[in-house]
Amino acid sequence: MKISIYTLLLIILLCFCSCEQTIDFDLNNQENARLVVEGQITDQAKAHTVKLTRTSSYYENEPAPTETGANVFLFDGTVTHTLTETDPGIYQTASNFKGEIGKTYTLSINTVNNKNYSATSTLAAVSTIDSLTVSFEEPEKGGGKDDESYVLNLRHYGPEPATLGNNYIWLISLNDSNLTETVTDIPFISDEYSNGNYFNGYTINEVFEEDIPLTDSLFYEVELHSISRKYHDFLLAILIETEFNGSIFSGPPANIPSNISNGALGFFRASAVYTKSIVIENPL
Repeated sequence: MKISIYTLLLIILLCFCSCEQTIDFDLNNQENARLVVEGQITDQAKAHTVKLTRTSSYYENEPAPTETGANVFLFDGTVTHTLTETDPGIYQTASNFKGEIGKTYTLSINTVNNKNYSATSTLAAVSTIDSLTVSFEEPEKGGGKDDESYVLNLRHYGPEPATLGNNYIWLISLNDSNLTETVTDIPFISDEYSNGNYFNGYTINEVFEEDIPLTDSLFYEVELHSISRKYHDFLLAILIETEFNGSIFSGPPANIPSNISNGALGFFRASAVYTKSIVIENPL
């Protein structure tokens, strides 16, 4: 008996349909909302902030709910510092608090539902910045959001210590506008493959022509922060999940690493900071 190709395709289609299974995902479950911690201290004397929120429903197009009324403490190995809730979910140290290089700091959080969370981070020394340069260049073809747009390239010159295990981030502002406001905008590096090598014009930021402020001069301020390898891996995992994961061959989403205990999300870090600035004439 001969079967036409159309009949065969219909049989195959019916087989697939009969095997189809509906799987329901609960994307609106708030019962298991997890604590999210965003905290940092540095060796700069100022009020340092720990932000506490909760994960929100997939369908809620609103800011994450804040975690209020928590008891938040910072232990430096000798003294326990109590953080004050200055705004809902925002907890701050005293305005003159200053971390010390070499010390390990422990963040402790006790929420209103009597759950405890903690994290530790050691404040490592940071390298220096010899100089910064800014050049107005045509971007590489296929390398930018607009191949016809010129770009401001900000470059770092400075030493990298010969001791293996240094990790860095750069926080950058341009005319008081924060260029590294979101985690995925923060440049970061480990010395795993460049230990002891001089940063000889390492590009740390690009601003496309249409985003350059319309002012006579441009003022860049750069903060070089020391970070732990765990925080480096935290940033890398976020970047992989948000920027690089889009192919049809991509694997399932991975859990972003955290140094917060008891199943909380986020990160607490301690950093030393070196600051450098540069002013240039606007090339436009």
